[in-house]
Amino acid sequence: MLFRFILYSVVAWFVFRWLDGFFGPGNKGSRKGNATRSRGEKKSRVRKDVGEYIDYEEVKEDK
Repeated sequence: MLFRFILYSVVAWFVFRWLDGFFGPGNKGSRKGNATRSRGEKKSRVRKDVGEYIDYEEVKEDK
């Protein structure tokens, strides 16, 4: 009886853990070594020694 309770508890723990990993917010699967970034902290696709191209338009002011 006690063995069956422990077995069901372990199986339920694995099922809930799998469901949490599957439906959890932002954790694509395992939690090992995944450091979540805040939304304001984006990694740039351009290397720092190259710089980024900024497209802008010049506006002439009427005087």
